[in-house]
Amino acid sequence: MKRSFKGIFGKAQEKPLYEPPRDIRSLDECNFYHTTDIPGVGTAEGQWDLRDGVDEYLGGFDFTGKRVLEIGPATGFLTFEMEKTAREVVAVELPMDRNFWNAVPYESLGLARGKNQGWTDVEKQFHEHIDRMRNGFWFCHKHFNSSARVYHGSAEELPESLGEFDVVLLASILLHSRSPVAILESCARLVSGSVIITELFHPHLGEGPVCSLVPTADNRAWDTWWGFTPRFFTQFLEVLGFTEHRVSFHKQLADNDPLDMFSVVSSRPENE
Repeated sequence: MKRSFKGIFGKAQEKPLYEPPRDIRSLDECNFYHTTDIPGVGTAEGQWDLRDGVDEYLGGFDFTGKRVLEIGPATGFLTFEMEKTAREVVAVELPMDRNFWNAVPYESLGLARGKNQGWTDVEKQFHEHIDRMRNGFWFCHKHFNSSARVYHGSAEELPESLGEFDVVLLASILLHSRSPVAILESCARLVSGSVIITELFHPHLGEGPVCSLVPTADNRAWDTWWGFTPRFFTQFLEVLGFTEHRVSFHKQLADNDPLDMFSVVSSRPENE
């Protein structure tokens, strides 16, 4: 499968649908989002340590024999965990491009510039961090002997050429997205079975279908847009045809602090 892009002479050329693996040979080239026990290497420390709670984090879903779509794999801890039993995992990453990137446009940080302007210092530092995280993914990919594939493109406009999936995982990703409903709609077109969403739990938001804006002029939360209730997702997923729900609550370690999380598993009828 290939997609077209403009070559150096402006002619349409064919680009492979999936990204070629990076040849990353040292941990010194990597940053890690999730603490990961890497075969033949040892433990790489990350911000999140899901090792003791990964089943709860994934909503207790059985991935056996499933074709899985994962939005935002970071360094791949969940990718390789699901791959232990899944038939295939395809991960989606955003290109480092203003057409896709979802930074909150803070004027005070220079993030309200037009798309044709240069990257700010904040963005450059963050992009370097993300690039090193992607190195971490490919380093682990090699050591886990993984066959997972990576597509670079907008999660809001996933192409039909990716094929059909049994389940999609959106784990702590929608809070960083300008339009979470657009991403869910895009994923729903490709998923015949279930949607798994894991996010931070905010009890103060109540039990209704709430999507609460996080950034203020003072907190400068430029990388986080929203806080959610579980009902926000179950109500919208019902609109998309996923009418059977299971909601669970759990704690996960981030920087050694336990955080309250929830997971929603929503399925099309008779498909979980």
